[in-house]
Amino acid sequence: MNVRIACWLLVGLLMGCTSAGGQTGEVAADPCDSFPEVAGQFVEHGLTDPTPLGVSGQEAIDATGGSGSFDVAWANGTKSAVSWSLAADTESSPVVAYVDRRSACADEYLQVLVIGHMSSADGVLDHEQRGALHRGDDGAAHLRLFFSFDENPFPDVYAGGGSGDNCAGCGGDFELSVESRWEAGESTPHGHVYLTENGTLLGEVGTF
Repeated sequence: MNVRIACWLLVGLLMGCTSAGGQTGEVAADPCDSFPEVAGQFVEHGLTDPTPLGVSGQEAIDATGGSGSFDVAWANGTKSAVSWSLAADTESSPVVAYVDRRSACADEYLQVLVIGHMSSADGVLDHEQRGALHRGDDGAAHLRLFFSFDENPFPDVYAGGGSGDNCAGCGGDFELSVESRWEAGESTPHGHVYLTENGTLLGEVGTF
């Protein structure tokens, strides 16, 4: 888990991991460009409590629209409509945390625990997962959701270590990481979808 989090702090919207032809590399990442799960001291809030950011956790969710759809272009050349929805994860704690990084990073943000559901018309996505919505002081929101697969959902794009004639009986745990960003005032997210195998980044497999 720690390996996966460390890698994904370098990818997606942060563009810290790069790939070319299925190969991966790492570049130095600015810690102020990421929203770590735990970032020093933070203050817990109730879902509808006012926060120093000027919005409550529920208002941060509502600002995304709460549900909607977008079109994803997969790396294999196909496209699909994806419907999505977000709801507060009230079974987890803290549901809302305010993080003040103004002294170190000149910013502040809310972390809101959510349950996200995504379903694509082509059947690639049909999952529900817990995640953390990060609402920045610029009004933009970020969400990263990991969806697990027993088999590679894109073998025609990235073979992975568990495929090929010389790997009879091999298998791996595959994940799609959907990295979404809502600009301030917008209810349609934009972002990228990345494929990993056993925590190793294979590459980007979708954009929206």
